[in-house]
Amino acid sequence: MLTVAGLVGGILPDIDLKQSQPSRALFSLLGLVAALAWLFANLADYTGIELWLGAIVVFCVVRLPLWWLFHSVTTHRGILHSLIAALMAGVLMCVVAWQYLGASALQSWLLGCFMCLGYLIHLTLDEIYSVDFTGVRIRRSFGSALKPLDVSQLPASCLVIFITGVAWFWLPPYETAWSQWQAAYGYWQTALVPGWLYSHP
Repeated sequence: MLTVAGLVGGILPDIDLKQSQPSRALFSLLGLVAALAWLFANLADYTGIELWLGAIVVFCVVRLPLWWLFHSVTTHRGILHSLIAALMAGVLMCVVAWQYLGASALQSWLLGCFMCLGYLIHLTLDEIYSVDFTGVRIRRSFGSALKPLDVSQLPASCLVIFITGVAWFWLPPYETAWSQWQAAYGYWQTALVPGWLYSHP
């Protein structure tokens, strides 16, 4: 799951690219989750045909109008290509794992960290690609990937900061996560380091 979180974090910065596979895949997945959630929440209220029709409508609304709306207010290498967006992705992953997926505090923090790490790797590689080492020149895209926030889109930047700040209050206690880490991996030295390096006479 940590590897999956890192991989997802690695493709998230490109969801603002309208014709990208990550964008279509993400909104298709969101539509599927929303459709299934609506279906199971209304099992007792509608017939089978009504449930399936409603689920199809929910999926289409998320996959098409919501997808279009998202791309109408975002630009590629905008606010989602920033360090604050990477932090937001990690924080949201941690909160979702803790609040809704039944993960422990340690698992939630690790999932958030891996999500953020994957995101940062994507931004870093984008920035490195902006430098043409063979021709010793810098492309016009240099500086657009690895930036703290997008000053040219202040409303969007403020929204990302606001979401990150609000979500921060729902994070699992880091003291609990640290205790779980100590209990599970406190003796990692015995597996990796020769005893004479850390033992005392």
